[in-house]
Amino acid sequence: MPNTRNSELCQQTKDSIANAAVDLLLAEPEAELSVTRLCRQAGVSRNAFYRNFDAVEEVVGYYLRSRWIRYASSLPDRRDLLESPGRYLIIYIYGQRPLLRSLREKQMLGVLEKMFLEVLGPDEGTPPSLRYHRNGMAFLIYGLVRTMIENDFTETPEEVFLLMDSVSGK
Repeated sequence: MPNTRNSELCQQTKDSIANAAVDLLLAEPEAELSVTRLCRQAGVSRNAFYRNFDAVEEVVGYYLRSRWIRYASSLPDRRDLLESPGRYLIIYIYGQRPLLRSLREKQMLGVLEKMFLEVLGPDEGTPPSLRYHRNGMAFLIYGLVRTMIENDFTETPEEVFLLMDSVSGK
């Protein structure tokens, strides 16, 4: 039987490090985000950091993914999420504006691309023909979000949805 206490501690450590990273990014967007600063802010050792993450960028990706999962789980009707995951991802990302502005300044938006592929991209068993569709959809939505970020979120999700609908002919 797996040791659930160790699993819970590992989860708490990861969450502490991720929250510390976001706190630092929001409080001091111009400051360097280093493993040493993260560990000090989170109150964990470097060993604890490297036991859970390989790099600072991975921490930010973990934060975004875990918050996405929490957001998606809170939706009252998850069938909508299955029908239009890109729309919900855009709404979620819009709610993360301060963090994404900081990531843009630090040129760390690559973590967002990885997240989009994990959330919207094909699973391992997806047939090749469907892989094209799923990857295309992931990069289309990612492109829209990157444009929103580059435009400093001057468009609301609703305005982006209107654009998506006009392009798709809805």
